[in-house]
Amino acid sequence: MREIIKNRALELGFCAVGVTSADPVEEISGLEGAISSGRIAGMSWLARNPAMRCDPKSLLKSAKSVICLAYPYGENGVVAADDEQGGVPSGLREDESGNPFQKVARFARGVEYHAFIRKKLEEITAEIEKRNPGADFKICVDTSPILEKALAARAGIGWIGKNTLLINERFGSWILLGEIMTDIEIPTDHPVADLCGECDLCIRSCPTFALLEPRRLDARNCLSYLSIEREVRAGGWFSELLKGRYGCDLCQELCPYNSRKSTGC
Repeated sequence: MREIIKNRALELGFCAVGVTSADPVEEISGLEGAISSGRIAGMSWLARNPAMRCDPKSLLKSAKSVICLAYPYGENGVVAADDEQGGVPSGLREDESGNPFQKVARFARGVEYHAFIRKKLEEITAEIEKRNPGADFKICVDTSPILEKALAARAGIGWIGKNTLLINERFGSWILLGEIMTDIEIPTDHPVADLCGECDLCIRSCPTFALLEPRRLDARNCLSYLSIEREVRAGGWFSELLKGRYGCDLCQELCPYNSRKSTGC
């Protein structure tokens, strides 16, 4: 079953697939630390029952397996088959240099990815259900209260880098995550090694010092959080950095795993 799932996922454009159990992940102490220190900024929803966010069974009580998938995106974001050039999201304008993408994070440059990826995950669940009639599923694409990166790391898709993002050895962190929880018991994959080594380019590249140390982000200083959530941050230099911005890719752009031209995007 696992190989059937992986083959179908690759046919649909996913670049990495892994399976893990539906057991709780062990990151609750890190989440609780971020909450108690205020590093979650205005994301108060993260403080609602942290233990639930660590447990896939809080979303699907009968869950036995979690299928984790990564979908790659390039400089134009996720590009649908009928829109090969991608495009600037509605409402975003060119900056003074005439470059419409200069201050727009890559993930926001293409199609709206939540529905795009969900549709592909639904195709995979349909394939599984053909062979397992009556099976139960729960699809997640970024918006469900679950620690996606922790699950994906445990499923062997990649490791959580010093910039707090999931890094795949071949595709870097230019990936979007989705999960299928199911009551089918599927053989699990193994986590991969952390390959960041001594590199700290992501930490040193952050202009607002939001990365306090490896794998510790303070959202109160993060340009991505501040520009997307539209939280006001006092200070003239902060205002200049946020002007015309939607998201931020600086800590990804300098990552050696993102500089490789192997993504095919």
